[in-house]
Amino acid sequence: MSINKIGNKCFFKTRATLVAQMLSPLIYFIFIVTALSRTVGNINFLGIEVGYKEYALLGLISMSIIGQMSRLIYRMTVDRRYGFFALKMQNGLHPLAYILVVSTSSILGYLIQSAVFGILVLIFNLKLALLNFILVIFIGLISMIFWLSVGTLLTIGINSYQTRDLLLTFLIMPLSFSAPSFYVLVDAPFFIQILATINPLTYQLQAIREVAFSIYNWQSLGLMCSFSLISLYLAVHFISKADLTSKELT
Repeated sequence: MSINKIGNKCFFKTRATLVAQMLSPLIYFIFIVTALSRTVGNINFLGIEVGYKEYALLGLISMSIIGQMSRLIYRMTVDRRYGFFALKMQNGLHPLAYILVVSTSSILGYLIQSAVFGILVLIFNLKLALLNFILVIFIGLISMIFWLSVGTLLTIGINSYQTRDLLLTFLIMPLSFSAPSFYVLVDAPFFIQILATINPLTYQLQAIREVAFSIYNWQSLGLMCSFSLISLYLAVHFISKADLTSKELT
């Protein structure tokens, strides 16, 4: 059995993780989004009136995308610490293929949460067309390439597990909430608008919402794809230059 199959098998055996992947979207949607929806009402998004539930659900999808980065970092850290990274590289695995291998659990986690989002769309009768929702999930996968590449660079560039874990803790949450996941950017305080402007997740979320509401802006999609391609190129480059022997510190 290959190392990758072992990793995927372990993913499905961790029931607590699977339950958390499924409950997280439900908790956020039921206790935050539905509670705010009656207060907020409809939102004007690029000249189109959309319901707050639909608007915020897409924000939750973006939070799911960036949240999968921690799973890749954990998987890659284990690989490097126990010599699996060196074994794979010495057996001729291409750096791009390696990133895909260690990303499988992140992709599975995202798809599981996407299924939960799909169930929420049906239960709450949200106004999202099926084709648009499928396109949103696909665009989310493209966006996730950026964050998985960032996770790869963090793992390769930082040798201290504690430093990386601390950085990740204070990175994912501010990025998730500084992007307009639950609020309208133009109505936010000035300093939050500044944070959102420098947050890549803001532009990814913009592209996701435009597709969800049948607004096809090729500029947003092109910017999102550019983020992902550039970050992936850098991740592949640094993986190819990384030391095979781990210098991981606790």
